[in-house]
Amino acid sequence: MKWLKRLSRRTKESSDAGTGGSGTSQRAAVDHHVDTPGQVTTNGQPPTCAEERAEELEAATTATPGTETCNEQQPTAEPTPPPAPATTSKRKPFAYTPLKQPRNFRILHLQRRLRDLRTDHRALPLEGSIVEASLDNPPEYFALSYTWGDATPVACITISGAPLAITASCAAALRRMLRGKTERLIWVDSICINQAADAAARAERNTQVAMMEDVYRRAVKVLVHLSEGTEATDVACQAIKSLQAAYLKAKVAGPLQAEGRVEYERVADDVLAYTPEFPYGKLYPVLSLPWFRRTWVFQEVALAKDVMFYCGASMMHFWTLIIAADFTRLPYSKLNSESLHWRQYLERHHAVQEFVRRHEAGEPVSNFGMSLLSLVAGVALSLEAGRPHDKIYGLYGVCARLGFRLPDPDYDKPVAVVYTEAARAIVQHDANLDILSVTEGSAGAAAFGLPSWVPDFSGSIHRWTPDNPPHLHLTTRTDKRVSGDSSWTYDFLPDGRSLRVRGRRLDIIVAVGTPWKTDHSTTLLGNAVENSGQYADSLVACIGTWHAVAQQQRKGRSGDDADADAVAALVRVLLNGEAPKHRLEPLSNATIARCLAVLIERAHTPDSVQRTRLVLPEDTLADVNFVGNFWIMQVLALERDRNNKRLR
Repeated sequence: MKWLKRLSRRTKESSDAGTGGSGTSQRAAVDHHVDTPGQVTTNGQPPTCAEERAEELEAATTATPGTETCNEQQPTAEPTPPPAPATTSKRKPFAYTPLKQPRNFRILHLQRRLRDLRTDHRALPLEGSIVEASLDNPPEYFALSYTWGDATPVACITISGAPLAITASCAAALRRMLRGKTERLIWVDSICINQAADAAARAERNTQVAMMEDVYRRAVKVLVHLSEGTEATDVACQAIKSLQAAYLKAKVAGPLQAEGRVEYERVADDVLAYTPEFPYGKLYPVLSLPWFRRTWVFQEVALAKDVMFYCGASMMHFWTLIIAADFTRLPYSKLNSESLHWRQYLERHHAVQEFVRRHEAGEPVSNFGMSLLSLVAGVALSLEAGRPHDKIYGLYGVCARLGFRLPDPDYDKPVAVVYTEAARAIVQHDANLDILSVTEGSAGAAAFGLPSWVPDFSGSIHRWTPDNPPHLHLTTRTDKRVSGDSSWTYDFLPDGRSLRVRGRRLDIIVAVGTPWKTDHSTTLLGNAVENSGQYADSLVACIGTWHAVAQQQRKGRSGDDADADAVAALVRVLLNGEAPKHRLEPLSNATIARCLAVLIERAHTPDSVQRTRLVLPEDTLADVNFVGNFWIMQVLALERDRNNKRLR
């Protein structure tokens, strides 16, 4: 989207400059002593490697003797967490008491018992108490961000002597937060919000969800627990830190800058290399973790003052991941679709976090080139949620912070009502009918009973298959002039579901090509172990029908001219009037037409092997990607040549 591109250009230099500084990570007093006030300040600058190291050293230097520290080697055998204690008549389950004031919330005071000071954190029994506080004057606390995963409560935490069942992922995250610590004052959604199904609990949950904007904004730091770690994620975390270190060295002016650039190229080559152990490169084991796909965590990061990631024994700052995943920052000399892929995992989180900061500093949202539709639909398309309601409610806080108004959370409402109310809010705020351009298909009408004009926000690009096609379509084209200078009009009917608009008949559809039916379960987007090449096979299968449709519109011409006109028409349609996204420099329409002509030729060849050779005659093996049985042209080679010349 354009606003992502503009943000990248605007913030790149300021963030680059910030990464070269030095500083120390200031610790909140509540991390260990909740009765001692302290101050935590942030200057908005990304941390250096030294700051992350300081955070790790903090755990080592503040731990009680005998406890595990961040500098110790992990034991070979995995310690077994204590079993969840059985709930008996002698131990009644923890019972929530109603909050005393509308602006109050609960915080978990997580503690390590004295007799457990020498216990490995992964085997700690979980204990603590609940502190009720006001969001208008809270103590210093942290906020936990994690993925719920399997919702089955198989673990337990003892709260003031009473057991509370929690999920395995929650228990693992809490134990990691106690590594090198004696206590934490931390907000955990599944514990601090009553998750019961009764009417009172549902009402409280609706109120608390609406307050999450303040919960995350007022936290000293958001602590993201990605996973307990594996050998593969350990390698990935080290690769991420190596990329940041090499990047910082290459950005600091001086005699070592050239050496730093060479080192960055070497590290990037190693990290991005496809090997049997790492078929998608060394970033994949971390960036493929479920956290990066969840809707709720988006605003948890976007609203945070500061963010620290935990994965196994590793700790990484948010900026470390941003720098490591974005190979355009120097840029990397061998940019291609594989290296450009990784920045999308946190690009939107970073962009909106920056927009929130600038808006709070007084800058109007209109400067960001972002609409309510682009924010809601973009997140809905790229992220997932366990409950369909959360595709809207999971953005409530960040939208409120930016001045956008979404319907108040109410989980008792049907999905159709929630999505219709959100769509209505989008139309009214953005003052246009662009929402009609993103609504695709009728699956939402069948699944939830949605009106035809309301998008189905429930799907995700990661789940697209031939049986589960896209429900949303995003476009950045802004030069739509189909209606000339006439103005659009609309009104909502009293039934709350109907949108009445005035339209104009433009033409009659006379031919339709075969849809491109991709199966993302066979690709990196769907976390496939290896890309099968299904997307290329399905494209070759349908591209010939698209060409035939274009040829029908060129009946007055013949031979090569007709074919050239048809291909040129296809290029214009596929690009939607704009240069290809994610390119540093756009490819010419002529180059794209040559590549398209190869696809069309392969679609008509009966030779099954020849159909898999999607390459130009001048391509060398260095310019070819091997995906499944397919040889696929690497058209970004032209851009690499331009980049290399510019660097020289």
